[in-house]
Amino acid sequence: MEFQCRLCGCEKPEGAVKFSKLQKPYCAWITKAFNITCGDDHPSLPDYVCDSCRRQLSRWNKATSSNKKVNLNIELYNFPVPQEAESSPVSLHAELFRAADEIAKQNNFQKWEQLSGDVCYVVFDMSTVTVDRCVTILSNGKWKIVVRGIEQNPTLLKTLNSVPDVITVNHLATIFAAATGKLCSGNPDFVRLMDRDERFGKDGSIQSFVEKGIYNFRGKQYLSTIRKKTCTYLANGDGQCPRCHAYRTDLNAMETYAKSKQNSDESRTTASSHVNHSNMNSDELKEKLVNVHNENRSLRRRNETLQKQMSHLVKTESVDLTGKDATEIQHIVNQHSQELDELLPQDSPQRLLWESQKAAIQLASTTSTRNMRWHPAIIRWCIALHSKSPAAYKAIRDSRFIILPHQNTLSDYIHYTDLQAGFHGDYILRLATDFNIMERADHEKHVSIAFDEIKIKSGLAYCAHSGKIVGFTEIGTLNEEFKTFERRCKGETTPPLATHMLVLMVRGITSGLQKPLSFFPCQHGFVSYELYNTLNEAVEILEFIGFQVHSFVSDGASANRKFYSMQQVTSDDSSTIQGTTFATNHIIRREDRIFFFCDVPHLIKTTRNCWENSGGNQKTRNMMYKSLPIRWTHLQDVYKWDLHIGGINPGLRMLHKIHHEHLHLSPSLRMRVYMAAQVLSGTVANAMEEMKKPEFQSTIKFIRMFNRFFDYLNVSAFDSTREEKKPYRTPDDPRLQWLTDNFLNFLYEWQHESDGMDFLTKEEKKRLCLSPQTLEGLRITVYSFVALTRKLLQLPGVHAILSEKFTQDPLEQYFSRQRASGGGNDNPTVAEFTNNTLSLQVSSDASKIIHKSQRGTNTRSKRNISDVDLLNSAELPKKRRYRSTEI
Repeated sequence: MEFQCRLCGCEKPEGAVKFSKLQKPYCAWITKAFNITCGDDHPSLPDYVCDSCRRQLSRWNKATSSNKKVNLNIELYNFPVPQEAESSPVSLHAELFRAADEIAKQNNFQKWEQLSGDVCYVVFDMSTVTVDRCVTILSNGKWKIVVRGIEQNPTLLKTLNSVPDVITVNHLATIFAAATGKLCSGNPDFVRLMDRDERFGKDGSIQSFVEKGIYNFRGKQYLSTIRKKTCTYLANGDGQCPRCHAYRTDLNAMETYAKSKQNSDESRTTASSHVNHSNMNSDELKEKLVNVHNENRSLRRRNETLQKQMSHLVKTESVDLTGKDATEIQHIVNQHSQELDELLPQDSPQRLLWESQKAAIQLASTTSTRNMRWHPAIIRWCIALHSKSPAAYKAIRDSRFIILPHQNTLSDYIHYTDLQAGFHGDYILRLATDFNIMERADHEKHVSIAFDEIKIKSGLAYCAHSGKIVGFTEIGTLNEEFKTFERRCKGETTPPLATHMLVLMVRGITSGLQKPLSFFPCQHGFVSYELYNTLNEAVEILEFIGFQVHSFVSDGASANRKFYSMQQVTSDDSSTIQGTTFATNHIIRREDRIFFFCDVPHLIKTTRNCWENSGGNQKTRNMMYKSLPIRWTHLQDVYKWDLHIGGINPGLRMLHKIHHEHLHLSPSLRMRVYMAAQVLSGTVANAMEEMKKPEFQSTIKFIRMFNRFFDYLNVSAFDSTREEKKPYRTPDDPRLQWLTDNFLNFLYEWQHESDGMDFLTKEEKKRLCLSPQTLEGLRITVYSFVALTRKLLQLPGVHAILSEKFTQDPLEQYFSRQRASGGGNDNPTVAEFTNNTLSLQVSSDASKIIHKSQRGTNTRSKRNISDVDLLNSAELPKKRRYRSTEI
């Protein structure tokens, strides 16, 4: 019987696991199915469960969780249990029972003796003629307390923690003192949340109920209370049982939700509400119509009042200027012009604007401002203003407070070429000219290519400049040939409408260059082989111009990772380590390599999302390291601990940057990089260590590893004073060694530990660690960064490397400026995107100041106004106007 399965009774079971060491889910399933408790089984019964029974239990639990009716195909084997010899409680525990009689009498308990030798001491509730409290001492010296029919769990009550299972006379006073203790008052201050006497859970079971009576709670008296269904009735020192006390968290959340829902219901019908009308019922639409009408009437009255006040002021206080007065004012301005010249710094935007305005005023007084030669910096600034809001630019110009170039003049500078999708010669030549590639040193020409897609609005438009219909997909010459052949095989003739725009950006590794290189309208993004053709062509163009391309930077989309895996040449290639391909041979410089980078901010977000799903949100992961859990609930626990609710020093917090939104993420908040970085910070790990909970150790290790990883791969300033944020200056920097030896080994060890749990299914093993996509992206990035940094620091002229150069942040900020260029329209079409691209290129650094708002981006801008060249005097190309004799 020693080597049999405890459930089915099979001999020498294969893959057997000890019954007493089963994981908690299996123990719960066995208890649910057979009413057998793993830890309380008879010692003479078998201590093994076979692999077949475990798999049957797993399938049965999965089916029952989905509310499916299914039979558990395990026939419980009936093992004989030897009978133990009975002993006389009178002879063994006579002194114990005598002492119990005395203490029970002192506490007004009545004695009941049972035929089995057990003795019960009870207190009656005379209002209901039922047993209110009962202390039972069994014939073998064991004991239990029952209050209102609920057997008490000694581990939940602080006063009973030290009482053993088999007691002596010394423990009786403690047991009876606990049995006569204060009853749990429940949560009477939340009764208003209950719209019925019982609240049901998702599975249909009763979670809590309302009980009538008189309850004193925190200095107030209530006539009813809410009890947890599993309330033990005996209270701890705070007047509540542990289960009702824990239920307060759920009640607080319910109250917050009810308040937010009430506020949202009230704001749905206001005049400023942005709720879609299709989501409102007829009563709400009528109420909103009345509110809009009332607000419009109020605004008209205010407008009329302001007009009357302005008219009155003009009539009573205005002064009419004669021709002589106007001349005198102009003379005063000219006379004090020298004082303004001295006041304004020589090389400042204010000085440039003042001088341009003086020249424009003098020209307007003689001929016309049409002959005005505007400074290139003024043109760039005006184009940036115009792209932000054409109506606002026209209003400023028409007001005559400031003289600005005409919109047609700006259009000539913007449309210096007929830009189209793909690699455009004039556009790329302008990029090289602005960067002054011919005058640059060799070490300033090291660049990377970042690429990503932005969602655009589908639609067709006629382009007057090219005479083409734009809005269809245009994915490059070679890719278009493949797609055209594919459509012809399917009998299709018209290309699909574009839904996304792939943008390639060239970014300097050792310089400040960050300019879009090209864009491609596509449908739902590029696939891997299309990326292969397009990126290789981009490398050829940049290398021909004079740049040296060293890397590709992208997010962790499946097409991008497949594109990287396509680059593996052979299984023993030095660009592949343990199945991870992180580089490929350079298509131009054969002795060199191009490295792959997965965007570090995206990796931090996916890591946080995996942690969030481990015990929170969708609960699709069950992350565990060193046999200890990594749970999102640990972050929630440390957040509550840090708030010091009910403590002696509320308001003094360690986690001052962590708020409710960090724990309860919405889809838009889940995209914010800084929120992921803040929860994966050393401050959170320090706070968890202060709680001194052993079960937090793996979570603390997890947070500290990713905090250092993000610090090392987000170095963005040359003058940082923090050691981990200083630029990389030597190939043997210890941070590079830590990334390969510590961080990657941590990931491999974690994954190996998860894969080594043979008693779990393949899907269950995957849930114990980060997602395979995130793990692959982390390895690709670390291998590439370490190898490329050591290589670049050995090149002449390269003295420092900033790891932030290998992220997509400038591309995300460019997408933000694209969305902001449309004013209220943040979803451009292909035609609008093309026009915005020209505007942003010509306006250059001025657009980065005008469009500084981070609408539609997931990053925070690190650029300061002092970092941009607003006074760039480089000549701007202009659209050529043909004379009639040239046509």
